[in-house]
Amino acid sequence: MPAKTQAEIPYSHLEYTAFFKKPLIEAWSPPANLISAVLTGLEPWGFKLDGVEIKTHTEKLNEYTIIFRRTAPLFPPQSVTLGIGKVIVAGENLDWTEGEQFIAKAKTALSAVCQTGRAEIQSQHLFLGVHIQLKDRPRRDTTALLLNPVAFELLDGEVMFPGIILLREKSSIVIDASVGYANGLYVRISREHPPEATLEHLAEVLRKDEEKLFDVLGLEGIL
Repeated sequence: MPAKTQAEIPYSHLEYTAFFKKPLIEAWSPPANLISAVLTGLEPWGFKLDGVEIKTHTEKLNEYTIIFRRTAPLFPPQSVTLGIGKVIVAGENLDWTEGEQFIAKAKTALSAVCQTGRAEIQSQHLFLGVHIQLKDRPRRDTTALLLNPVAFELLDGEVMFPGIILLREKSSIVIDASVGYANGLYVRISREHPPEATLEHLAEVLRKDEEKLFDVLGLEGIL
């Protein structure tokens, strides 16, 4: 294992997506009841009417969406996007001290949609995109250990950054160079979960994925 080096996370984006067994076509005709139920449930967390946007100017029915955005100016951006086939709960720059609140928001949105629209969840997906800025080690040295030396025989010229894409049966991870932060990595972690899995379980798995990432790359810092 490499020696530990300090790192920090200047930006992250988290998305939870629940896919429905059947599209909510009837519940969208019209969607007033869905909007009222979701907005009422999310209002205690700063979601207001002026943060609601309906997008139906598209030829594809599955691209119709209702977006609920948190409008309080002091809060980091968070949103709930309701489509005919799925619902997405997203947040930026969250840390684990906000985990319980994020889960509560997701549960509230899911409950409102499932009860009002009679939706059933077919599968759940959790996606994390995170920029990791390294303090005192070049980023290419951090990821070089993940590749077999034979890989460096491909092509020619100086190696600017060795990234990886690892696909598993129901999960994937991508480690690339960050274009927004000097000496930074950009990591995407994605997992699919069964419909019966609790949001607390999803959060626990994600935290272990983050801890494993830092351990494998020899990083230490606040997750």
